[in-house]
Amino acid sequence: MSVPENPTITVVGPGRMGIGIVSVFATAGHRVRLLDVKDRSESEREDKFEHVRSEVRSHLDFLAEADRFDGDRQDVVDRIEFTTDMDGALSDADWLFEALPEDPEIKKDLFADASAHVPDECTLATTTSSISLDTLAPAVEDPSRLLITHWLNPAFIVPLVEVAQAEFTDEAAVEATVDLLDSLDKEPIVCRDSPGFVGARIQAAAMNEAVRAWEDEVASAEEIDRALQSGVGLRMASMGLIEFIDLGGVDILYYVDEYLSDELGERFEPPESVVEKMENDELGPKTGKGYYTYEEGDAEKLQTETYRNLLAVRQALEDAEESEQSDSE
Repeated sequence: MSVPENPTITVVGPGRMGIGIVSVFATAGHRVRLLDVKDRSESEREDKFEHVRSEVRSHLDFLAEADRFDGDRQDVVDRIEFTTDMDGALSDADWLFEALPEDPEIKKDLFADASAHVPDECTLATTTSSISLDTLAPAVEDPSRLLITHWLNPAFIVPLVEVAQAEFTDEAAVEATVDLLDSLDKEPIVCRDSPGFVGARIQAAAMNEAVRAWEDEVASAEEIDRALQSGVGLRMASMGLIEFIDLGGVDILYYVDEYLSDELGERFEPPESVVEKMENDELGPKTGKGYYTYEEGDAEKLQTETYRNLLAVRQALEDAEESEQSDSE
């Protein structure tokens, strides 16, 4: 399955995530349908659709102020078709992006109804962050077309979209969805349907540890956040976490884990693969292999690139702070 030249996109649900998704597609030049399936009075529905228009304009105003949009706002809004007609919205859809409340019964009901209207080749994408595809699959006539696209709020700014698949998901549907998201200048990553996917799983662990540091009176909430923003966050904006492990050395993580597990508990015990890599002398660029594989000269090259990226991120943050101070004067 490939991406059609002018794909027919339908988004279901005019909530915050649905608004963000239609905003992304319309801003990228696509015509997109926004289907509202909630029972509302005519005036309530028109108020809801006007709210969507207002929010999209607000997104574009914000992007324009940041020099990220220079088009016609009304042209973007005009690319959004508002509808309550399920058959009209879905009968020729290439993608259905479901953005309904995080309730499995609501989502299952939608997919059961939608299955009777979508063409066989339509990809069904749920934006769920916590409901497994196994739970939703029985409601779908052809579960091979079912996958997760986990957009992060605000969807019109955050580039990451986690594309999660089950064993029954057709690889062609996954590849085409990744290509579609790439065309929107998003950063899709493919992962297995698993609790928390990638981002939320790692983020939750970091948030819990930040709270534990506060509970242990290691530092105030303000100081903990400053440490993360000016140190850890700066690094993570410049390189991947596993890449960072390799560049620092898998052995460094091993020894840090050993110390922290002795002092703070078993949650810091080294993961199995870290122990295995210590035993196999797979410590990163300095040994030619860590979690990535390296060639001679890669270590110095990666270090230089990392330094450049760190400085670029730091400069951007400093520029933003100066701009904010200037605006407040």
